[in-house]
Amino acid sequence: MLLRLGEGGRRAFGSLAVPNYRRYFGATLISSSGTWLQLVAESWLVLRLGGSGFALGITTALAFLPLLLFGTYGGVLVDRWEKRPLLTGTQTAAGLLALAVGVATVSHVVQIWMVWLAALLLGIVNVVDSPGRQAFAYELVGPDLVANAVSLNNAAITSARAIGPAIGGALIATVGIAPCFLINAASYAVVVLALLSMNAKKLHQEATQPRRRRQVREGIRYVASHPQLLTVLLLLAIASTFGLNFQVLIPLFATGAFQGGSLLYGLMMSSLGLGMVIGSLVSAAWSKPTLGRVIVLVELLAVALLAITVAPDLRLAVLAIAAMGASTSLYLTSSVGFLQLHSREGMRGRVMALYSIAFLGVAPIGGPVVGGVAQLLQARAGFLVGALAAGLAGIVAATWLLSQPRLLCRHPPVS
Repeated sequence: MLLRLGEGGRRAFGSLAVPNYRRYFGATLISSSGTWLQLVAESWLVLRLGGSGFALGITTALAFLPLLLFGTYGGVLVDRWEKRPLLTGTQTAAGLLALAVGVATVSHVVQIWMVWLAALLLGIVNVVDSPGRQAFAYELVGPDLVANAVSLNNAAITSARAIGPAIGGALIATVGIAPCFLINAASYAVVVLALLSMNAKKLHQEATQPRRRRQVREGIRYVASHPQLLTVLLLLAIASTFGLNFQVLIPLFATGAFQGGSLLYGLMMSSLGLGMVIGSLVSAAWSKPTLGRVIVLVELLAVALLAITVAPDLRLAVLAIAAMGASTSLYLTSSVGFLQLHSREGMRGRVMALYSIAFLGVAPIGGPVVGGVAQLLQARAGFLVGALAAGLAGIVAATWLLSQPRLLCRHPPVS
């Protein structure tokens, strides 16, 4: 048994043996903690300035609208350009935006339109940054470790969910909102330094694609011609639109259902993050993901969302949020790992751009809708909408998959 545990541990942390990845992983952990500091502060600032769930939904919509509209073009740019210098530029731009909001807040001149403008500009940066980071995981470790690297990346990001919100809630309660933005601005510099200090010769660089006409259509046709990829993306789009609006629902859940303040909000976000860390570490030790596993995990997410809807007290609600975090992490890492493994070279940037649209770009649709439902009824109703949507989508996908025996192979060819 000890031998099996040791092998599982080596499998779970295999990517950390790669020096470039180890450097990037550490920087991601620091930067993601700063990002979650800012997200907590931004939500609290919007509630203070705008005072409604609808205002939170608008903030989320502005942050992800550029990805929805232009994400496919971002994927084309990722396939055309070298990823390390590309990410150096996007991380620098994101840091400057965080600094600007922090300075406006500490100077007591911040208004809600400034927060919305910064969210929109960051969304434009993420058009390229989001698919670029996903595709860069492949270059850091190569095909054999990419699924593990994706899981560990997610573990770093979700560890930040456990660290950042708790610190953010405490900072807001003690010294105010502005320091959260300023700390996040500094954390981006850590990623930039990590990228600049990498050994470029050790990267598994893919050939950049020449500029030519209709590359966006080419990427869409490629996914449409591969039913496994298309199924994963459609499932993710539905689950994300209605089920993954945590930034909108959790602050409303904390303040509405339990009459709490920033500390309770931070506790709930930390519980979410802890669950996601556990889910990421479990998925890192798994074998390569299959389409069947992705479908099972979206159903598990639906069950977790339903558990929050019916949680009768605060203790069980916090536990249900942790379960939601674990199921979300398992589902997302399996989805992105499947897409990474089954996309051919030269197309990976565009496939990951479609992933970013399905995961994040649908927020302009789901954020205001779910935020409006939660504002008119209650936050529990918002979670119920997500549970029903994810559950029904998973049932439809499972029924279709069982009718297509040829798609049940564990490792479909990359073409």
